[in-house]
Amino acid sequence: MKNLLLAALLAPLLASALTMPLAAKEKPPVFVVAAAVKDKPVVALDPAKAYILLRTASATPLYLMRVPTAEDQATYDRVRAAAFAEAREKYAKKAASYEKAKSAAAKTPGLSVPEKPVEPTEANFEFVPFGMMASVGIGPMNRFAKAKDSSTYLHEVTPGSYRVYGQLAAPSGVAPVGSCFCMGSVRFDATAGAIVDLGVIDPPDVPDKVAGDSSQPMIGDTKPLFRPAGTGMAIDPRLANVKLIQASFQPVGKLPNYFGVTISRVPEMPGVLRYDRDRIIDLTAP
Repeated sequence: MKNLLLAALLAPLLASALTMPLAAKEKPPVFVVAAAVKDKPVVALDPAKAYILLRTASATPLYLMRVPTAEDQATYDRVRAAAFAEAREKYAKKAASYEKAKSAAAKTPGLSVPEKPVEPTEANFEFVPFGMMASVGIGPMNRFAKAKDSSTYLHEVTPGSYRVYGQLAAPSGVAPVGSCFCMGSVRFDATAGAIVDLGVIDPPDVPDKVAGDSSQPMIGDTKPLFRPAGTGMAIDPRLANVKLIQASFQPVGKLPNYFGVTISRVPEMPGVLRYDRDRIIDLTAP
C-alpha cells in the first residue's frame, strides 16, 4: 500500500518532468519512437524500424528502457548541462533578490524575508534520468493478436539495445502498477528491419498457502521470465516474410526504483545470469 501511495504521488511529478522543456532554448531530445503494431488483416513493417515480439499467457505489461549509445549519452549530457546552467542563472537572480530583501528587512522592523533559495549543485540538481526519456511500455492493452490462452504483442521501436525494466504499466498521468527489476535484469538488441522474439511469459508460480497462515503467499523467482516459444508455436502468418531473430539476453546491473513500485529482479536464467545473494553473476562472459 505504501508503494502504491508513493507511486500515485510521484506519477504527476514524473509526467510533468517529462513534458516540461529541459532548457528554455531547446526541445527535449527524442531517444525512442515506439508504437504498438495494430491488429489489422495486412501488416506493413518499416525496414528502418526494429520490432519486438512478445507472447504471454494472459494480458501482461512489460516496461523497457533503451540503453544509451555513446551519441545518446553525449546528447543527454549536453542537454542536462544546459538545464543545469539555466538553473544556476535562475538561482543567481533569486539569490540577489533574497539579499536585497534581507537588507531591506534589517532596516525596516516587521518586514518579512523570503525563504533563502537553495543553490543548485551537481549533487542536488534533479534532472529526468535517461531511462525515463527512453522508455517503451508494451501491453497489457493493444494486443497484436489474441487467442483463448495467449496474447501476442508486436511493438515498433527505434533500433538499439533495450533493458527489461519491469513488469509494470506506467501510462501518463496514472499511478504506475506492477514491479521493477531494479535488483537485476537483462537486455537485448533490437535490429532494424527485423523482429526480435522475446519468447513467452508464463504466469508466475504461486506457492501453496501454509495451514494457519493468513498472509498472502509470496511469488517465487524460480521460473524463468522468458520461455522460448519453441517450434510448436507458429508465427503469425502476417509476419511470415519478416526476418525473425531469437532474443540474445545479456545481464545488466541495478537501476533506481523510479516509480516507487515493488522491487524485484529477473529470475535466474541458465547461461545468462544467476545471483550470489544480491550480486549478479554474468554467465555469458567467456
